[in-house]
Amino acid sequence: MTFDRVLLIAPHPDDEVIAAGGLIQRAGELRVVFITSGENNPWPQRAMRRTWRITDADRAEWAAMRRREALASLAVLGAPADCASFLDFPDGRIAALARRGDASLRDALRAHVDDFQPSLVVAPSMQDFHSDHRAVSWYAHQATGRGIVTYVVHGDGAPRRLRFTIALTDEERARKRRAIECHVSQLLLGRRRFLSYAHGPEEFFAPELDLAYTESRVHTIRHACFALFGARSARKEAAADVEDRAGDVPGVLGG
Repeated sequence: MTFDRVLLIAPHPDDEVIAAGGLIQRAGELRVVFITSGENNPWPQRAMRRTWRITDADRAEWAAMRRREALASLAVLGAPADCASFLDFPDGRIAALARRGDASLRDALRAHVDDFQPSLVVAPSMQDFHSDHRAVSWYAHQATGRGIVTYVVHGDGAPRRLRFTIALTDEERARKRRAIECHVSQLLLGRRRFLSYAHGPEEFFAPELDLAYTESRVHTIRHACFALFGARSARKEAAADVEDRAGDVPGVLGG
């Protein structure tokens, strides 16, 4: 597997370093596309600001801070200063866009693919518990087709779908940890969980056009438990979730 021209797609600032901080260090030419700016992040916001009510202005300020954190993190990893692009789609609402048939994210990603001509696209997985990750994965597959691998941040990917693993050197691991520490807003309530991503190998999975994940309460509950307790589920073979709900895109994506 060669990393000469890598297009990395991240649903939120911090997903890029958590999932692929080692790969970023090994990439030749790199472009990182952030789908959202992570503005819908109420609990860390409330803890940092010591207030319950979060206004639109607060969310905009938080988004700007998270963009700065992402740029600082990429700089620690040695990425070029101009490699990042922020699309500013609504945090927490990507699945809703897909269910409405909104093609704007697909078109934006396709424009990046056409412009950058990557040798490898790295995108979130439909196996992920987080609805934004599953929906972004669906859009990424629609935009790119072949030449894509996926990563799981919330939960575990099925071992049978594993495409390759990157075992980080001690130096790469230390740099990845420093890069994660740039995301100060996210460490406030989950420092131990976030820093744990610096220790293990990075896993990347096969393309997922054959998977059929749809919205389900199970995914929502699993993501909530993962966010609260930081525990990864026991590895097991992933099966397609075809429990369609009203308003879903049947057999395609999870909300």
